[in-house]
Amino acid sequence: MANIPQTKDISTDILILSNAPGELTTWVFPFLQALEISMRSQPDLTNPQKTRISIALSPCQNASGREAQLAQSFPNVDRVLPQDQFFDFLLWGKTPNWEWAKQGIVVFLGGDQFFAIAIAKRLGYKTLIYAEWEARWSRWVDLFAVRNQAVFDKIPTEFRAKATVIGDLMIDQSNQEETLRNSLPANRICFMPGSKGHKLQVGAPLVVAIADILKQKRPDLELAIILAPTTTPETLAQYTQISFPTADSDGATANIFDGNLVTAKGTIIKIHREFPAHNFIKSSQLCITTVGANTAELAALNQPMLVLLPTNFADTKVGWDGLLGLIASAPLLGKVLGILINRILISQIQKRGQLLAWPNIWAGEAIVPELWGKLIPTQVATEILSYLDRPEELAKMRDRLKKVCGEAGAATKLAAMVINNLKDFQSIKSL
Repeated sequence: MANIPQTKDISTDILILSNAPGELTTWVFPFLQALEISMRSQPDLTNPQKTRISIALSPCQNASGREAQLAQSFPNVDRVLPQDQFFDFLLWGKTPNWEWAKQGIVVFLGGDQFFAIAIAKRLGYKTLIYAEWEARWSRWVDLFAVRNQAVFDKIPTEFRAKATVIGDLMIDQSNQEETLRNSLPANRICFMPGSKGHKLQVGAPLVVAIADILKQKRPDLELAIILAPTTTPETLAQYTQISFPTADSDGATANIFDGNLVTAKGTIIKIHREFPAHNFIKSSQLCITTVGANTAELAALNQPMLVLLPTNFADTKVGWDGLLGLIASAPLLGKVLGILINRILISQIQKRGQLLAWPNIWAGEAIVPELWGKLIPTQVATEILSYLDRPEELAKMRDRLKKVCGEAGAATKLAAMVINNLKDFQSIKSL
């Protein structure tokens, strides 16, 4: 713990490592909710003089810049290290005057697993890594919480004692209340275009165009857009000014009026700001979403959905993050490379029939409809109305989502692993 300032006021630190909006909302938030509940029955641990919760955010090319603000709003979070200060912390241990307890645990919930090992080593803390697809660095990690048996089986035999199968944290994103499930859904369509710039660039103007068509055909429909917690209404409105490149969306723009989006044709799209928006989602008939964490959230709520991946703009990202995303973000040649990468990936998706929505990936088959390619707003609106006219299909989709998601409880199990370690720390201290 060289060069790390220590504090005598806090006995234990819990440091959560994360990165992008999806990980924050589908992993970190449900974990913190479960941890809060677990710690209520542990009065010694809930004492602010005993345990402190911090979040450190590693850089992510999909970040909106509002991740730190979102993380700071989560329950019982004492401090947040923003992304622009992360590498100073990782490499040199520098933070904005933070002090650290002598003992603690680093909980990995997004980013690069190696970061958790390096930071825990610097602080002298234990490591607990949530492994969604693969548990790496097993020789140096103290504990793994793995998503399923398949991930567990990939761990070398001599290190499997470190791992516990806890389930999928994405399923725990939903609150498990059924307050509205027994009532009929409202005559409402929810749009969830995402939070990342490259998704909003295409998704926001597409939503406006679809909304105008739906309102013309079904004036009784309530149309709403669920605002991602890292997006502002003003940012959303800016993206709706981009022209969607199809003839049937000509002039489909919108502006903020009285807190909602109002299109140039007078269609009102209510902006729902509450986070999480579970009750609002569950009281809707159908959600129209982009690929990504949204599909996992909706699946956990057993909410019927239509998943869109429009590629109407030649350089729109088609599921390429990481190294591919960095290459395509390069100056000068970035746009050309992006177009080339898109063509290759779209060709592979067509060839393999690749599934893009999380519930379809989990099931290994298409249980929710996916529309991708050069989408036409009229085409999407027709698909939406088709499902609204067939409530039995929506009910079938809801039942299949319930089966594929399985049991909730991963966040509670992860919180229990952390609590057990806090107890171990206290037992050692009392010796």
